[in-house]
Amino acid sequence: MITLGLVSCSNFNNSNYLDSDTFKTKKERVACLKNEIKSKSEFDNAEFELFNVNGFSNSRITTIPGTSSWDYKFVIRVNPSDIDKWTQEMLEIEPKNYNLNWTTEIIEKRAIDWITNSLPEFYTRTEDNVLIIIFRTEGIIYKRMISN
Repeated sequence: MITLGLVSCSNFNNSNYLDSDTFKTKKERVACLKNEIKSKSEFDNAEFELFNVNGFSNSRITTIPGTSSWDYKFVIRVNPSDIDKWTQEMLEIEPKNYNLNWTTEIIEKRAIDWITNSLPEFYTRTEDNVLIIIFRTEGIIYKRMISN
């Protein structure tokens, strides 16, 4: 007899939300997020709150594309030497009028894993509504992508 186990990032077939708070281990959180984003490098820890009107990779049941609307907020820990891979083709900016409350909300449950001492660097790709916040010394990358 063959036993097959499946791991899904979503608890419901039609779930539009994924929250890292529902996962107990780093390994589970990292595996789930890797299924949902285009990763520029390996990462060994993740926290996230993802919304996608069309659902996620393990829960999409329709083959007809719908309207795309999403809000992906996540933080990952990478090797500091990989940080520049995440900011290619992005513009470094001075933060103005950005609501950054989401950065503390997504790490609230395990904030001890995300302590930073270095100064943040901010990058954007405004035509795509993407913001990245880098803590270079710690290898921590916060990223938010919105599409309406």
